[in-house]
Amino acid sequence: MSRTSITSARKLRQGEAAEEADGEYWAALTPAERLNETWRLSLELWEFKGWDAGEPGLRSPARRVERR
Repeated sequence: MSRTSITSARKLRQGEAAEEADGEYWAALTPAERLNETWRLSLELWEFKGWDAGEPGLRSPARRVERR
């Protein structure tokens, strides 16, 4: 099965108009689409920082949970 992806872009200067456009973009997505986009951005960030994106999860220092 073939999937088609549609991408759109708008060039905006920083400020109120850009923030409004950003809000409109996220509001137009379904919760599932927002989750997928957030995950994609997380993977890009991990790769940018040089972290291993192949095994996402908590980094070693954040793995320990103590209950008091």
